[in-house]
Amino acid sequence: MQLENSPLSVTSSTRATKELPAGGLDPERFDWQEVWYPVYYIEDLDKSQLTRFTLLGRDLVLWWDKNQQQWRAFVDQCPHRLATLSEGRINEQGWLECPYHGWSFSGAGKCEQIPQQVEGAKAETSQRACATSLPTTVRQGLLFVYPGQVENAFETKVPIVEPLEQEPEGWVYLNTFRDLPYDALTLIENVLDSSHIPYTHHRSVGNRANVSPVELEIVESGKWG
Repeated sequence: MQLENSPLSVTSSTRATKELPAGGLDPERFDWQEVWYPVYYIEDLDKSQLTRFTLLGRDLVLWWDKNQQQWRAFVDQCPHRLATLSEGRINEQGWLECPYHGWSFSGAGKCEQIPQQVEGAKAETSQRACATSLPTTVRQGLLFVYPGQVENAFETKVPIVEPLEQEPEGWVYLNTFRDLPYDALTLIENVLDSSHIPYTHHRSVGNRANVSPVELEIVESGKWG
């Protein structure tokens, strides 16, 4: 979806009129697009640089919109010739500038400048000249991006750690991440499968001599698993 006007960026002060469940309304199917995803620690982002990130197989470019004072997430593709926007720059006007022909985009994805067009031409006003901007929000030091239907972003809860909201000074925590070469479902299955620990982690947190039957109980089940 290409946006011409104000982006549906969400802040901590945003209040939804109703709340949609993560994963969409279909009771039988979890829609992985209809979820807020944490993509980066804010402390690791450079406001003067473009940052590339792949979310659900879709390449994005993260950048700081100094004019509106907020983080943006664009699909990493110029609408003109599909050049990679993350190889461009943030120009003097604070717009994201494509490295191929210099088309420039403001935070909502609106094309602001086409350097090569003749005087009086207005090709930049076409919706087809817009970059694709995704909803963003910053919560608990993390930049979140919503890849689904833009109109659902306001109404879908951001997955934050509630105790940190209720008593932020009462906790000590460390920000860290690992870039793993497999998808989230594989990771979750691995964590749930504790029977592998004696063998896979022998001589670290496990020991082959300690293998035994593992009793597990399913306490909840839904479309998410």
